[in-house]
Amino acid sequence: MDKKIIQKIVLAGVVYKNSRILIVKRHENEKIFPGMWELPSGKKEPLEGWRSGLAREVKEETGLKVKILMPVSVFDYIIKKEEIRDTTQINFLVKPFPLSQKIKLSDEHSDYRWLKENEIENYYLSKNTKQVIRDSFKLIKFLKDE
Repeated sequence: MDKKIIQKIVLAGVVYKNSRILIVKRHENEKIFPGMWELPSGKKEPLEGWRSGLAREVKEETGLKVKILMPVSVFDYIIKKEEIRDTTQINFLVKPFPLSQKIKLSDEHSDYRWLKENEIENYYLSKNTKQVIRDSFKLIKFLKDE
């Protein structure tokens, strides 16, 4: 039996403030990656622009309005369930705007942390997400040096 292949584009916000990056923890009852920490992210809807899709997903998952700064990286992953999900995740550096907003998690997530660079290995994150976070910390340092 051949499984249906679904292609998805996921937009992720690397939300940073005070030299820390926001990660959110998936609920233990989620079907995919239960208990894993991740970046606020979600599927781009058909005919939706990437800017509005990214802002919508970050707001839905964290309650934060953000200013989009720049792309950080892209990675692919495949999930095999009833169907095969062939996903491309595009990661963007974003800042809460205004900075004073409070986090309001969606039902998909049970917790959040503002991560320092030296804490990456303390959390259950995918290899790809760890790399995005490392790359983002390098980019933040570069931007501060300019």
